[in-house]
Amino acid sequence: MSSPLGNVGLLIRNLVGEVGERIIVLLLESKEALSDEEIAEKLGLRINDVRKALYDLVKLGFVTYRRVTRRESYWHSYKWYTNEMMIAQAVLRRKREVLKKLMQRLEFEKENVFYVCPLDGSRYSFDEAFENYFRCPRCGSDLVEIDNRKIIENLERLIEKLRREIEQDEKALSSRPV
Repeated sequence: MSSPLGNVGLLIRNLVGEVGERIIVLLLESKEALSDEEIAEKLGLRINDVRKALYDLVKLGFVTYRRVTRRESYWHSYKWYTNEMMIAQAVLRRKREVLKKLMQRLEFEKENVFYVCPLDGSRYSFDEAFENYFRCPRCGSDLVEIDNRKIIENLERLIEKLRREIEQDEKALSSRPV
């Protein structure tokens, strides 16, 4: 299923669901900030679903809000908005988080020896295999040491690709007018 926002829309959908993606599209198309009630009405959604998605989106940095106080009642309402720069910055932050996790995984792969069950394919670190006397805890078959060089090579390629993307995104963001 494609997204009107392309890959960014797919990322948003994966992180906060279709409601979040629809909210982002609406806010980008809107000429002004919208209240959660206005968003729910325009999208034909329940207010609670919209609020949950908005809170998730604000935590991830895809949207922000302005608090408006009504003078007569001192009641607060919130106007939600986003723009392409905020979204680009949120995507860049997410890429940096993924890069950090990939680097941790690469370090783990390099520092450990792994064993696999030949019957069910489950994978164990040396410590886990040792604790189970090098027998699969699920089926009892002998565990076999595996060579994880391909995993390490794939992680290194992925990390390098992501580093280049991050570098390009940083250059693009720094050259945008504020």
